[in-house]
Amino acid sequence: MKLAFNPLNNLGIVSTFQAKQSQQSFTVEMDEADSKQTEIDVSRKKYVEFVQSCNAIYQNATPTQLVDQHANAIHIANGVYYHLGLVNGKPLNGTALTGGGFNSNFSPMFKDSGTGTRLTPEQEEALRRHRSYSQAERQGANEWVAVFMNLSRLAEGRQSIANVNNDAMFKQHFPKFAQGIGLDIRQPFTINGKSFIYSQGALQAVNAED
Repeated sequence: MKLAFNPLNNLGIVSTFQAKQSQQSFTVEMDEADSKQTEIDVSRKKYVEFVQSCNAIYQNATPTQLVDQHANAIHIANGVYYHLGLVNGKPLNGTALTGGGFNSNFSPMFKDSGTGTRLTPEQEEALRRHRSYSQAERQGANEWVAVFMNLSRLAEGRQSIANVNNDAMFKQHFPKFAQGIGLDIRQPFTINGKSFIYSQGALQAVNAED
């Protein structure tokens, strides 16, 4: 059986971007430079988060609880090592990375070393952890992560409530995911300060004036 991991390419040397001379205005060139610099900054931030997440996984660090049960509130931020509940009695922990992706203890990411078929010690450890869970457990983890990433994109404003509610994984697994992280969906709750209710199998936003 061929195992597929989420690759994280080695960033290597990040060169300084230099806009090409053209007939375009100076303002356009600066916009292009700013865009490239933003891309570089995101890549650097993602790499730092990846390293910190791997350290947390391999050192068995205590994760941050996703839910404040007293306030019935979720707070999601990139780069934070969260506990996402239990899969077959085993804790699922991981980190949402800036720019996309999720690094979990069930199947840690690793850098693409570019050295062919020989595994690095980092890759061997990631493979060992991957194999320590059954296929059914990894599938369960994928379902929980899919729900979490929908909530993360919603919190960032990158996904609408309608799209979240139409996601098959979210519709099927959100109630059990919520129960596993200690969120009471029978009551109003917040995600990054925004209020919601869960009614008739769907998330609904609650306006502040309601």
